[in-house]
Amino acid sequence: MFKNRPFCLFETFKNRKGFTLTEVVVTLGILGIMTAISIPSFLSWLPRHKLQTSARQIYDDLNLAKMQAVRSNTVVVAIFTPATNQYSIFLDASVPLNWAYDGATDTYIRQSASLENGVSITGTTLTAHTCGFNNRGMLQTGAVPGVIQLTNPTGILMGVEVMNTAGGIRIVTSTDGWVSWS
Repeated sequence: MFKNRPFCLFETFKNRKGFTLTEVVVTLGILGIMTAISIPSFLSWLPRHKLQTSARQIYDDLNLAKMQAVRSNTVVVAIFTPATNQYSIFLDASVPLNWAYDGATDTYIRQSASLENGVSITGTTLTAHTCGFNNRGMLQTGAVPGVIQLTNPTGILMGVEVMNTAGGIRIVTSTDGWVSWS
């Protein structure tokens, strides 16, 4: 009925649940090594991500401006201010069109929108850093196609290009100091 078994130290611990100290130390060591390897990669990825996010924000807001111009049957103007790294977009109901915000007749769509931390507007090739869309979503008469130029502390160059009088917008990058875009 009863079997005589010799005493074995390891069999007494066989059914215990949990982790041994060795297992915990090895796991934490592996986690520490993986973290040490990934942190430099993450830190180099972050500035580019912020720049791409800012370019996408401007791209989306310019497309919103086109839609608002069509919806409200009026001109929408975007003014970029490189000195403060901000831009504003508003319905310009002034007659005649004055390309400036007038609180009496104009309505903000985006007021003093800021970019991601560390991203700056280095300039634009737009006339007076201003772009406008008419009630058909096309560039307003007097506006010229151009690029809103963005950069970050690592020197990566991106931009948002208003391509033609039809109001096409795209995100572009430059690898040769604003000479050509792709």
